[in-house]
Amino acid sequence: MRKIAGGLCLLATLAISLLAEPLYANEPVAPRRTVIASRYDVSKEITVQGTVQSLVKNPAPGTIMGAHLKVSTAQGVVDAHIGNHILAGRTPESFAPGQSVKLVGLMTTFNHQNVFLVRTIQTENRTITIRSEHGFLVGPSARTRLTNVPSTGGAR
Repeated sequence: MRKIAGGLCLLATLAISLLAEPLYANEPVAPRRTVIASRYDVSKEITVQGTVQSLVKNPAPGTIMGAHLKVSTAQGVVDAHIGNHILAGRTPESFAPGQSVKLVGLMTTFNHQNVFLVRTIQTENRTITIRSEHGFLVGPSARTRLTNVPSTGGAR
């Protein structure tokens, strides 16, 4: 008798679960996030020269996450994305309002706003690597390796 009751309970559970499935058919599925290959093209890089207006560590919603430099140029104010890696590590960088900088990177549009993706920042006394030639942000330890190794024209 126990086997019959156990079997009936199992069948009832199975029937309920099969009938309950269509109830969830119209539920929205969670959006899937996809990784898009970098569209950074070194051949389209430009150089922007100006003075730092401000360093924005927490950008407004709808902009690229990470730190931004607002740089005043002859053409107007440029929103330059530098990421958070430059502000982290054993020797974090700092930028003061009025400091002269030369930025090399690529202008792009993000959420209908122009953003300058900075690859290198040149100040009065040094050059700081922000992104690789493929557009990926470079961490603090890799940045010191990139700036301390002289270029020899590639692997041999």
